[in-house]
Amino acid sequence: MAATPETLAAELLRRHAAREVFTSIFTDGEPQDVALAYAVQDAYVAGLIASGRGARAGYKVGLTTERMQQMCGVDEPIAGVVLRSRMMSSPGEARVADYVHPGLESELAVRIGPDGDGIDQVCAAFELVEDNGADYARLSAALIVADNSWNAGLVLGPPVAAGDLASLKGLAGVLTNTGAPAGEGVSDEVLGDPMNAVRWLAAHLRTRGRALRPGDWVSTGSIVPTRFVAAGESWRFALGGLPPVEVRFR
Repeated sequence: MAATPETLAAELLRRHAAREVFTSIFTDGEPQDVALAYAVQDAYVAGLIASGRGARAGYKVGLTTERMQQMCGVDEPIAGVVLRSRMMSSPGEARVADYVHPGLESELAVRIGPDGDGIDQVCAAFELVEDNGADYARLSAALIVADNSWNAGLVLGPPVAAGDLASLKGLAGVLTNTGAPAGEGVSDEVLGDPMNAVRWLAAHLRTRGRALRPGDWVSTGSIVPTRFVAAGESWRFALGGLPPVEVRFR
């Protein structure tokens, strides 16, 4: 019997519960197309919500910089759902033992305004990602998308009014790990302008009969390539003149 998005999502839920290493859920001969992967993602997220993980609070846009696309061997942006139960405010705290192979991505996040189109708040953010020890030489966009684009949470720095910034471009980001330099980047690397990631997401959702809603948070993609974390580390990301975001791992 051919696999369906629901059976593939159920298999993903089982693998995560068993803390298995990330491997393809697609069987030989089964198309690894992105449309199928988003259908799996829908069923997978529905399963998470049904298990008490909370309602949707927004979206992540991933692989929006050349460095991140090269890291994952993928040449297009991807989207995933952020659940409210997986959001926290800075300074955040997470337990390494709750993940198989946790990573941290340094981002600019925006909140969709009351008209459902523009943005009204902006902040530095950390996206928590869970790749379950994936082999990065054997990835495709479909594999990552199906697994909700690996989103495992979002840490929001103190937000500022979007109108306080003339542009989301040209914001220099500095990442530190327990006080030591850990990476740098500029917001322009995110599709030329982080707002382009928001526009890409809005267009992507329209193709699926959906739309951004007022109050949705959108993380626009990692300005610094993913860093993997260990217990005892404290991470800080400063972006332009925005208040920094911080998270500690225990």
